[in-house]
Amino acid sequence: MGRLDGIRALVTGGTSGIGASVAQRFRCEGAAVVCTGRDEARGRELAARAGVDFVRADVRDSGAVSSSVTAAVARLGGLDVLVANAGVIHEAQLSETTDEAWDAVLETNLTGYYLYAVACLPHLRAAGGGSITMISSDAGVWGETAIGAYSVSKRAVNMLVAALAVEAGPHGIRVNAVCPGDTAPGMATYVGGRSEGPDPASWTLPPLARVGTGADVASAATFFASADGAFCNGSILLVDGGMRASLRASSVAREVKQR
Repeated sequence: MGRLDGIRALVTGGTSGIGASVAQRFRCEGAAVVCTGRDEARGRELAARAGVDFVRADVRDSGAVSSSVTAAVARLGGLDVLVANAGVIHEAQLSETTDEAWDAVLETNLTGYYLYAVACLPHLRAAGGGSITMISSDAGVWGETAIGAYSVSKRAVNMLVAALAVEAGPHGIRVNAVCPGDTAPGMATYVGGRSEGPDPASWTLPPLARVGTGADVASAATFFASADGAFCNGSILLVDGGMRASLRASSVAREVKQR
């Protein structure tokens, strides 16, 4: 038996990266899964490979959000879990961020999460409870000036989780956040379009001395969606290999290797 047998889940931004890893892990654990994304080709490929359903939707379009939730509920026969994952990054300090880039990041990473959560809440209540897991970031825990708008958006996601946890908790709906650290192969969706990020081999390693993977994040999302996470509500979970455990944690693995 899988940990998610009988669970009906919607994963936003599920066509690549962390979202695809979550969708595949959920299926392996017995869940029925619908994924959303903007790219029809990637969505269809994931559907064929992982055995999930795909609904095309842009999280910045409130109408598309609403219709995709309706479609997911119709295909699944109800809804037990939302994983809000769709995101975009912009590499610039705040003083160098254009208004257009700021809007794109906040509308995708924060407003999109809010829209999906609000659209899913009635269906989760109808199911007698369930869970919402928002994929945030370690950049929402510690400010990262090089990706200023992204960092602000993820900090706001963590507060959105706290507010929804209090509001939805009495209905049996648990709301939590997973905050990944650097996760290979890195984010590919930028404000200006899809782009290959830096080689993960060049990244500073956390104390566990390896780069994180989508599977690591998917494991945390599976925990929150499963009965094992039944008393977790309003939790902000770092999945970063210990990078944020200390001000100097990012140098530990390098120092150990040099000894």
